[in-house]
Amino acid sequence: MRKASHQGLRRDAVGMPAAARAMWTRLYAETPLRALPWAHRTPFPPLVRVVDDGWLSPPGPLLDVGSGVGTNSYWLAGRGFRTTGVDIAPGAIAAAESNRAPEGRRPRFLVDDILVSALPRARFRAAVDVGCFQTLPPRTRRAFSTSLARLLAPGAPYVLFWVAREETGAWGPPHRLSVGDVVDTFEPLFRVERIEYRPRRVRLSRAVMRSSRPLATLAGYTAKLVRRSAPQPPAR
Repeated sequence: MRKASHQGLRRDAVGMPAAARAMWTRLYAETPLRALPWAHRTPFPPLVRVVDDGWLSPPGPLLDVGSGVGTNSYWLAGRGFRTTGVDIAPGAIAAAESNRAPEGRRPRFLVDDILVSALPRARFRAAVDVGCFQTLPPRTRRAFSTSLARLLAPGAPYVLFWVAREETGAWGPPHRLSVGDVVDTFEPLFRVERIEYRPRRVRLSRAVMRSSRPLATLAGYTAKLVRRSAPQPPAR
């Protein structure tokens, strides 16, 4: 299992809070993968749609942020992307690396804290995020944006998926972000190019919540953000 080297980081860089890091590590160590609602065998349907619609184009290199067990990374590799999946949980990366590669290139997987990532500057020409940013403690969101911007080349698209604040059901992730939350976090370093709302179209029955794709049924947003070549101009 490979870990990203964190040599050369700023001494004032602050990574994932210890409690959050321990929670994710423990979750993957103690929970059967089949019991995790995001550990699935097929790619996230909204991700498939945006690739089919041309929001992202191979070959990359592409960063899969919070890649979990790697299902989306493998699918992207099969579509011709040179994919690197990163996750803070060693158990997630171990599970991803244990999978057999489908047709096409095999992704690279690394244990890495995206908030203080030491992956090479401007290394990636695209990034996707299926559920990582929305799980972060709110106080770490700006650090996430800054670190991700460092990893992306100017003009690189970042496609972000999250469960909407309009999703009022009790089931689902704890943070329900508004469009404003996302724009406030990313706009200084990213240009907001496109945002689409995905309404929930089914009732959250027990059968749905036990399915292999429950999170894909929740109301959510898909956004395409583009790494700025210079910070956003100040307001006049």
